[in-house]
Parts: sequence; structure tokens; C-alpha cells
Amino acid sequence: MKKITVQFTFEELKAVLELVDNQLFRMKYIDPKIPGHLPQPETERAASSGVQALQDAFRIAKGFKAKATV
Repeated sequence: MKKITVQFTFEELKAVLELVDNQLFRMKYIDPKIPGHLPQPETERAASSGVQALQDAFRIAKGFKAKATV
């Protein structure tokens, strides 16, 4: 998978993180209850990884260390 670099202000990153975190919650817990929903585990894994990367960037921007990856 190709990686890209994007620059956000602190406020932009905070807003985007809130939106994607809410969307991931919907994807994990609400969508599966909708009739006819087809699971997409690869998309969910990619989304979770992306949210984690944004959360790490946000923590670093606030002056904290990012979580160690396993």
C-alpha cells in the first residue's frame, strides 16, 4: 500500500479525527444491523488503521508520545 503525506492544522486534524472516528463507529456497530448489509472486513481494517494513524498524529501534535505498534 502506498503511503502519502498530508499537512493539517491542529484544528483541522481534530475535526477530521472526530468525523472519521464517528464514521468508523457507524461502520462497526450500526451498519451491520441494517438489513442487506454486506460485511467488508478489509475496508474496516483499513479504516481502523487510518483512524489509529490520525490519533497518533493528534497525540504527537499535542506533545504526547504515540502508542507503540505491535
